[in-house]
Amino acid sequence: MTAPSHVQFSSINFAKSTPYDIFVNAIRSPATKVAYVGSLKRYMNHLKLTEVDQLLNFGNSKIIEAQLIDYIMSLRQAGIAYSTIKHLVAPLFTFYTRNDVILNRKKVFDYLGEIRRAIKDGAYTLEQIQTALQNADQRMKMIILLLASTGARVGALPGLTLGNLQKLPDYGLYKIIFYEGSNSEYYTFTTRECAQAGIDNYLLYRKRCGEKLAFDPNLNRWTPGDAPLIRLSFDMNDPFQASRQVIPIRLQGLRQALTSHLIKCGLRQQEHPTERAKRIRKPISLSKGFRKFVIGIFIQANLNHEIRELLSDHATQLDQSYFRPTEKQVLEEYLKAEPYLTISNELRLQEQVDQVRVNKNEMEEFRQELAKLKELLFKG
Repeated sequence: MTAPSHVQFSSINFAKSTPYDIFVNAIRSPATKVAYVGSLKRYMNHLKLTEVDQLLNFGNSKIIEAQLIDYIMSLRQAGIAYSTIKHLVAPLFTFYTRNDVILNRKKVFDYLGEIRRAIKDGAYTLEQIQTALQNADQRMKMIILLLASTGARVGALPGLTLGNLQKLPDYGLYKIIFYEGSNSEYYTFTTRECAQAGIDNYLLYRKRCGEKLAFDPNLNRWTPGDAPLIRLSFDMNDPFQASRQVIPIRLQGLRQALTSHLIKCGLRQQEHPTERAKRIRKPISLSKGFRKFVIGIFIQANLNHEIRELLSDHATQLDQSYFRPTEKQVLEEYLKAEPYLTISNELRLQEQVDQVRVNKNEMEEFRQELAKLKELLFKG
């Protein structure tokens, strides 16, 4: 649902707001905090409010419940899916609960409507991802390869710093920790293609432009650790902007950049909402299309189910209680899928050749060991 033109998110005042502080300081996970604040902003735009305190100025809980129901109905009319509406409204109950406003949650949620999928969106194909990589600048190439090799949610990318990445020199790929330091923390790996053609090339480009970056071979990490992995676009001819004005990209900017690129590639069409259809859903979700591609590959490569869930951040507390694989086990499973996650045809063929060479060497070693055993047997 689009915010009213006269009330933009930037006009909402969170400064010196006790109700806002009570709400936001109780949220531990940085990723959850971003999502919850976004939901609060969206609701305030619906009510045409600019001060958070105004959410508590409507008298009794019955009025607030009626406003929430009206909000839900407006989202339904805009074509928003059931699950999305639920995720947008749940933070609002958290806000009111933290501020001692008791609401009838069941009554409000009765208006969510029938549980049904608004559209069966699919995954990007290998050919579509290859098309997306054509004519992509170095930053966009890295973004696409990150999404297509990790299956991470797009919301996890803006918060990444260089300290979240560690290169595994024996394999030539990166281990990445998402949401580090939060309850949502998990790790996964990139393909070698993403590591070399994506991450390393992009960081080397930034280094050539004057940014103070360096790869520490002792730690197998890029430094400084607090530098953003994805920064805002900059003018390489402006020394100050290129080397010192290092601003991390925000989620909205990342989504806009990815959308624009996919439209230019012919993989997405710009459609303008109308009064009858305020939100136009696409057959392939902007970022989930990559996530579904990766999870589909995990299934195709017959990865261990529990490890597959860990790699795609679908882990449950039950999984963690009864099955805690080592990093080596997780990596070995990921490597089963890596050839299928490699986008470049040339690199994929090279990996197949390398694998044949490895298998051939292993066979030769086996033959040598067998010959030695036969020799010992005959001597005996």
